[in-house]
Amino acid sequence: MAVPVVSPPQMFARTAHETGLLGDEYHHRKSPAPLVSVLGGVRCDRIEQAHLALAARLPDYTPDFLLKALQDKHTVVRTWGVRGALQVVPTAELGTYLAAAGVTAPRWRRFLDARSNLNPPARLRLLKRLCPHEISRDALRDAIPDATTRLFMLREAAQGGHIVWKDGDGQQAVFAWAKEYLGKVVEAEREYHGLVGRYLTSYGPCEAADLAAWLGVTVAAARRLMAKHRVDEVQIEGDVNPTFMKGRDLEELVHFRKSRTRGTVVVPPGDPLLHAYKIRYHLGEGGGEDTGLVLIDSRPAASWTLTREGAQVSFLDGNGHARVLKAVDGVVRRAGIEAEVHEASAVSGD
Repeated sequence: MAVPVVSPPQMFARTAHETGLLGDEYHHRKSPAPLVSVLGGVRCDRIEQAHLALAARLPDYTPDFLLKALQDKHTVVRTWGVRGALQVVPTAELGTYLAAAGVTAPRWRRFLDARSNLNPPARLRLLKRLCPHEISRDALRDAIPDATTRLFMLREAAQGGHIVWKDGDGQQAVFAWAKEYLGKVVEAEREYHGLVGRYLTSYGPCEAADLAAWLGVTVAAARRLMAKHRVDEVQIEGDVNPTFMKGRDLEELVHFRKSRTRGTVVVPPGDPLLHAYKIRYHLGEGGGEDTGLVLIDSRPAASWTLTREGAQVSFLDGNGHARVLKAVDGVVRRAGIEAEVHEASAVSGD
């Protein structure tokens, strides 16, 4: 049987519709949880990264929409999840994400075991004694002077489902005990088969190396995980390496209408789409998860970054496009970020 061939715009358009960058499936929802679920979580060392990811998909977004879901309704939570990264995940799926977090959890455990004669249960009891209500790095400073040890103790507790994020960022982040904050005991599930399936549906076709990088496993392990979902091979025009996706999703992709590729899409720096692939959509030298994109009719038109100097847009064809600048400005403003949007050459003075 011949391997189906699809174009890059065709692939992007289906992924964009699946993950909310195109279409209106997730507009006007009462909670961001369904959108966060299809994204496979939103990685965010800073909460503004989550605001940007959601603002790029929801035309009426405001930061309060996410913060209320995190802090009041608890339909989503922020914790250390896949690859040990801080991320926003659906509360109903937290156990699955904690199972996936277990891939990298031994790293913190080995470090802490080497620094202390306390085992994990004893470290958890110490954390509860030092911080019976709210947990922060400052509250642990006197008892645990080493900053890395404090951080890894928090990660270990979070990946065990004992604590979740409550407020603040970086050194000022505050965590709460999950049982009291969420009103239930949280436990890691035994496997994360469903999360892998969600990834394949949202971001397929993909290489085994993409899943390996996203999940933090070896390429060989990623191939085995993909095989459990009975993936089929797909050839993307211009690609050398084989890519794969689930059979039923492949049928949808092959028949994807060209009209659905149209529109202007802003992909913010640090977006889940950029984390989903090892190199795809990482443009130019140094381009990676921290470099956003703007696509017009599913074809890359510009890249952009967000710094203290503002949002700087670099056009791939060398010409400025007012619609691109306007689209980036809209996402930045909806995310609640005060930043001027400029063409990169205008900022650098070239």
